[in-house]
Amino acid sequence: MKRDNTTTRRYLSDAGVKQGMHVIEIGCGGGEVTEVLAELVGSSGAVVAIDHNQNALATAQARLRERGIEYVQFIFADITGDLSSLEGFQQEGFDILAGRRVLMYLQDPAEVLRRLARWLRPGGWVVFEESDLTMVPGRTSSLAAHDQAMEWLRRMLTMEGANTAMGFGLPTTLIKAGLRFEGIRAEAVIQGQGTQYPLATLLKLMEVRVISAGIATQEEVNSLVARLDVESRDPAWVYVSDISFCAWGQKP
Repeated sequence: MKRDNTTTRRYLSDAGVKQGMHVIEIGCGGGEVTEVLAELVGSSGAVVAIDHNQNALATAQARLRERGIEYVQFIFADITGDLSSLEGFQQEGFDILAGRRVLMYLQDPAEVLRRLARWLRPGGWVVFEESDLTMVPGRTSSLAAHDQAMEWLRRMLTMEGANTAMGFGLPTTLIKAGLRFEGIRAEAVIQGQGTQYPLATLLKLMEVRVISAGIATQEEVNSLVARLDVESRDPAWVYVSDISFCAWGQKP
């Protein structure tokens, strides 16, 4: 099943991202969310996408160029450190600060948001989507391959220092950043029923990280992906692999 960004698009749209807005996106990675933001703001708007990985920025640039989107600017910067690369942009000139699965990897996400909020206009919005593993997996009977994949991914995230309860922590983070917390939503990511991220696809995307962490070998990853594909052939079962949270807050 192909990955898509339906949930992210709905979150951003419902949070008020619309035509003509100017957006800062942090942790743009390969440009999936960047593309969604660009489509929502249109050519009358603008997106500045930031990442600290040059290879990811190159991938994102190629992705947007291939789709004929020219109103996105990509910036190399470490959001936890020197922000001088943003000094060329007008402070208080952006409407939205957004990101997906970024805050969970930061040691002090509230401080990062507080610093970046300088580029938001008064009344501008901070909108973030984050994963949360607090309540998963959810299922009525064991699916061995899916349970194994979730165990590996949870171990990998923990070893990388990620906060696997970031979804529940979003309101506190926004408030600590000096923002006025306005709302939060959550949706279950369900395997087998039109999921946004099929677990086999997600595992393949993260296989280098899983292998580097010593959690599994390449052969073990390939074997588990095959088992996941077999389990996924039954259209009747439901397996909740993740809870996707989105929260938004406003700059006073």
